[in-house]
Amino acid sequence: MTPRRFDPELGWPLSCFFLLFALPSLYQLATSGTPTWRIATGLTVFAGYAALYVVASTKMWSLSLRWKLVLTAALITLPAFLVWVLGLASTWVFVYGLSLVAIMLPTGLAFAVGLPTLAVTAVLIVVNLGYTELFTDWVVLASVFAATWFMGRLIRANHALATAQEEIARLAAAEERARLAEELRQDLGRSLVEITARAGAVCAELERGGRAAEHVREVEDLAREAVTQVRATVSGYRTASLAAEVVGARAALEAAGITADLPTAVDRVAPAYRETFAYALRDGVTAVLRRAGGATRCEVRLGESWLEVRDNGTASVPVADGDGVDSGLVERVAGIGGRIDTGPCAEGGFRLRVAVP
Repeated sequence: MTPRRFDPELGWPLSCFFLLFALPSLYQLATSGTPTWRIATGLTVFAGYAALYVVASTKMWSLSLRWKLVLTAALITLPAFLVWVLGLASTWVFVYGLSLVAIMLPTGLAFAVGLPTLAVTAVLIVVNLGYTELFTDWVVLASVFAATWFMGRLIRANHALATAQEEIARLAAAEERARLAEELRQDLGRSLVEITARAGAVCAELERGGRAAEHVREVEDLAREAVTQVRATVSGYRTASLAAEVVGARAALEAAGITADLPTAVDRVAPAYRETFAYALRDGVTAVLRRAGGATRCEVRLGESWLEVRDNGTASVPVADGDGVDSGLVERVAGIGGRIDTGPCAEGGFRLRVAVP
């Protein structure tokens, strides 16, 4: 179940509900023999105290620590004044201020304010009213302070959990977008290179009246394959097949007029490495097709735990991102504990080698 944050808008109806518990005590005060000026002063101050309690209950979640401390001072000072005016029998008024202090302040500050307040109140009650009076309003006051402190910690923990889950969901969405972008880049990159090569062949055939119609059909087939790849990638079900990549690489190289020297089988490659090697083969062949270097031959060699793509072009560096290796391929190879080596061959051309030690 996904945790739900405490809604600050619930603060005012909840605080108004809790204020209803003060009505019997206020009625008892109004009908007691207490001097009128004390009653009027007490009711007036309590009205302001209650209004502050309602406002603080709603706004405390969005306030800075500085303003929370200002609220704390007011929420402790007003009930202290009421106790001074009405007597120690009215210590119950601290319950509203202390409950908010326990919820809105960090643990250290909450106890730094709440415990001394409770201690001073207990001493005054024992000295002036006797020890037995501690088991009435003061015990309730201490219990409410402890209960609301636990409630505040629970609300904060729930808020942190909800925030963490939202962050996880955001990162998962970002990772999925990155995966889709990488898959589309790889799939469409090779397909578009092949289509470009085929289109060039069509133009050449049209100029000399050759097999243009056949090449046009091949371009159509490549376009359909690209659409299929995009749909599979977006649906999240696409996986790379090393055998299929070998077949596709042969067709792409031949379409570009490059002699393809590729293995006829991939059985010797360890199954755990085949998918990663398929992506490496795709990137390597795509780089050969893109690279301006006059390559006329491309060789692909496979071993149980290695793959090598090399060409005989004259380009000294590959056309790729960063240091010449696609970042997505680097992550895939690292995932199987392998490494990538790239660079010019001694006899000319360029080499891409992926190996797992």
